[in-house]
Amino acid sequence: MPQSLPTVAAVSFLNARPLIDGLETEPAISLLTDVPSRLLENLITAQSRVALCPVIDFQVAAADLCIVPVGAIGSDGPTHTVRVFSSVPIADIERVHVDGDSHTSVALLQVVLDELYGVRPDLETLANHAPCETNPPQAVLLIGDKVVQQQPDAGTYPYELDLGEAWKELTGLPFVFATWLARCGDDLGELPSLLQRCRQRNERRIHEIVSAYADGWPADLAARYLQHILRYEIGERELQAIELFWARCFERGLIADLRPMKIYPLPAP
Repeated sequence: MPQSLPTVAAVSFLNARPLIDGLETEPAISLLTDVPSRLLENLITAQSRVALCPVIDFQVAAADLCIVPVGAIGSDGPTHTVRVFSSVPIADIERVHVDGDSHTSVALLQVVLDELYGVRPDLETLANHAPCETNPPQAVLLIGDKVVQQQPDAGTYPYELDLGEAWKELTGLPFVFATWLARCGDDLGELPSLLQRCRQRNERRIHEIVSAYADGWPADLAARYLQHILRYEIGERELQAIELFWARCFERGLIADLRPMKIYPLPAP
């Protein structure tokens, strides 16, 4: 009986396309796309060999994981697509309805609001991933494509906060929202090299990706977003930022334990 192909799991948002576009036609793998909050389960249950998970998942997983440092979704300043929209000044927020698709963004929200504004608002899951128009919540956290495609009315929400920009102000570091994770001890074979080549190839074809996937986006904004706002490499500063973020989460009780970072060993170039 033939062995099944190793599965790579990732989000289907526009922001992940530079990391995964073309993988669906790779004969040696199977590509699975899902929302960020479900990718960890796919990895833990061995439905996937490697998954593009929110970085907070490393700390909360019911298994030992390691970072595969061949790509990430991050920013070195504003993100454009991880934003708080508020009807009151940010320092006066008491309750935030959050888009639960990204565990990392919800944790970052709590770190930033506490450290920059001294507030610890109540959190509530945003029904249907969009604010109710008839009874809008005081503040909402939106992530991903819906920030552009379903941006809340500025009259209802005159105050905004970009969480990537706030983290940069707070720490001087970039922020990493998601990175490739794998189960410790797994031999990934050629998967890391394949993922790295895919990212490098797609960095040269951003306009093709925009044409194919940026539905509901102005084309010039989508190109600027993928080329200049987001960062896809993961190096020493990004790893430092991840560790600092984990430490800040641990200090606030957002994670129960602080696991040491583990990196999947890549072959020498």
